[in-house]
Amino acid sequence: MPGGKAMGRESQRVAETKERIRDAFFELYAEKKIERISIKEITEKAGLNRGTFYVYYKDIYDLLERTEDELIEELMEKVKGIVTMILRDADIIPFLPSVEFYQKYSKILRSLLGPSGDPRFVHKIKKIIKITLGELFRKENMPEVRNLEYIMEYISSAQIGMITYWLQNDMALPVKELGEMIKQITLHGPVGYLKMQTESR
Repeated sequence: MPGGKAMGRESQRVAETKERIRDAFFELYAEKKIERISIKEITEKAGLNRGTFYVYYKDIYDLLERTEDELIEELMEKVKGIVTMILRDADIIPFLPSVEFYQKYSKILRSLLGPSGDPRFVHKIKKIIKITLGELFRKENMPEVRNLEYIMEYISSAQIGMITYWLQNDMALPVKELGEMIKQITLHGPVGYLKMQTESR
């Protein structure tokens, strides 16, 4: 129907405009802290006027938070089965996000996880990982463990650290290899993993 096609074109224009705003912001965010970025800079880089920015976002912090939430929601949807598979020492390859996913969001992730990034973003991801682990432990009827919150902090920090390092190094390691490494280090610890590597030679 003509009306449906018009709405589809409108939705596409909205998505493209928001993407231009987002891309312009994260280009600037990769270079300097958020408090030094102005809406004028963002809209000039995006080739838009200031009024267009306010159609979609209240301010720069609103843009940042909404982008983070959308990214986390999509990421968690893709990887929610990975933690279960890791703890069962099962194949995680089918659950890994594709290279295309990381390529799509690499600029944003590098900015958010980089030196000038948003610490709240890391906190949000850690919180979700810990909740997922807690739910999984209960579902799997695992016995209670003393100081479990410290273990979950270690696991979540290590996984985020490895992915951050991978992104900063232009995703040189294949996604499958990275995923398998994270799995083995989570199961056996860094020292155990190193021993496995040396013993296999």
